[in-house]
Amino acid sequence: MINIHVLSPGFTNPNSTAFLMPFIIFRSALKEAGYHIRIFSDYKDGIEACDYLFIDSKTHKKDWNARYDQTLEKLSYYNAKTKVIWCDQADSSGTFLGQVLPHIHKYLKAQLLKDRNEYLKTHYASRIYAQYYHEKYGIQDEQAYIQEPVKDQKDLSKLDISWNSGLMNYGLFGPYSQRLREHIPINALLYFAKPLRKASAERPMDITCRMGISYPRETMRFQRLKIRELLKDHLPTNKLSRRAYFKELCESKICISPFGLGEITLKDFECFLTGSLLLKPQMNHMQTWPNLYEDKVTYIAHSWDLDDVLEQIEWALNHEKERIEIAQNGQNRYLDYTLGLGASDRFVEHFKQILTT
Repeated sequence: MINIHVLSPGFTNPNSTAFLMPFIIFRSALKEAGYHIRIFSDYKDGIEACDYLFIDSKTHKKDWNARYDQTLEKLSYYNAKTKVIWCDQADSSGTFLGQVLPHIHKYLKAQLLKDRNEYLKTHYASRIYAQYYHEKYGIQDEQAYIQEPVKDQKDLSKLDISWNSGLMNYGLFGPYSQRLREHIPINALLYFAKPLRKASAERPMDITCRMGISYPRETMRFQRLKIRELLKDHLPTNKLSRRAYFKELCESKICISPFGLGEITLKDFECFLTGSLLLKPQMNHMQTWPNLYEDKVTYIAHSWDLDDVLEQIEWALNHEKERIEIAQNGQNRYLDYTLGLGASDRFVEHFKQILTT
């Protein structure tokens, strides 16, 4: 039996919840495959008595300013006793803590740039798409955080893909069960949502695009502001109550889901559950698991400059058969990794690959 200890602050945010849920929901399958999982909320005695120590980066969220050196020393200390696997819960493929690499065994991210050499460079606002808007349109942030790049190219071999934030409950009552689980240690509160509607269902609305725009950085807001401008004569984009929002998703043929703090957003998975066709910026610069983003197969991509957004909408509305097929493919693939009969096996196989490569 391989002992896996997992350190995390718990169900306090969607990324950490999606990080922890597979360990709990697929616990039996993991145990059957020879992995014994134990979850810790802090550095208790015996946490290092394992074969691998997975550390949710949110554990040290507040430590990089006040306790920078002590944090790196702590990681080195535990990595000398076991194999520390750092699990970066940042939203984007770019936000990165290169300074951690020399002190750990492996560095996991839910989404990684395909060209790993990009992590040897700095990017504006630590995101490759923020750099795109900065260079193309001159968009500037008041404070453009720049991540520390990888200093030693050999450390790039420590990078690997964990699992993305899709492995969480994105149903109508998902956030409430997450909040309950934060306070009540009952694992029955954790489950994956069932689909609410098939893609082929009657949908009286053409498009929905409900979104927040209150990001602190201009480069994060730019895409959403431009989409809102493009759609101003077609539909409202202000936020709704959760119930009204889900009703609209279920009634819409197309759901537009721009980037935010990261490329993947929670709206993507709500879209898959409701059977609406997902339309979002091109994702071919990055890798993620599960891979739910295959252009013209599970979603429709538009360019980062947004020049073809209206064109892609028109194509989808004029090609009903293809639209329904792509939307249904997206829903089916999402269910394959959550509620599907082989979902636990898929996760275990991916987990095994993380530990053996």
